Amino acid sequence: MTSKTNKIRNAREANRKFKKKANPLAIEKVVFIDYKDVSLLQRFMSDRSKIRGQRMSGTNVQQQRDLATAIKNAREMALLPYTKRTVSTRAPRPGKEGREDEANLELDEQPTSSSFVPREDEDDSTDSTEAVAEETAAVEAEVEA
Repeated sequence: MTSKTNKIRNAREANRKFKKKANPLAIEKVVFIDYKDVSLLQRFMSDRSKIRGQRMSGTNVQQQRDLATAIKNAREMALLPYTKRTVSTRAPRPGKEGREDEANLELDEQPTSSSFVPREDEDDSTDSTEAVAEETAAVEAEVEA
């Protein structure tokens, strides 16, 4: 069920004639689309190296297929880039100053209490840590000399 206004709108759109975009390949009398013709292929690519659509470029169906194949072959041969890097400047995020202030805060020293009591069989590990500490002190003394 279409409304009366939709019927009128559809009738107007049916009567509207649009101008077809000129085919750039026909204007230049290009018979064969070659993947080595980089300047021609770049005209059918966007600034980010995407292949432009058929409506944007004005080509017919077969030419659009040939263009896509040629662009893909040129990309494979490294004649055209797959993508181009675009640099965008972004505005600073709101509240970032507050985050920096939080990072510079100093914490109050709090006494740490531990209820850890080593077992008697773990005494060997403390001896090994003492030995490592002595070895590192000896190496540091040799380096300084």
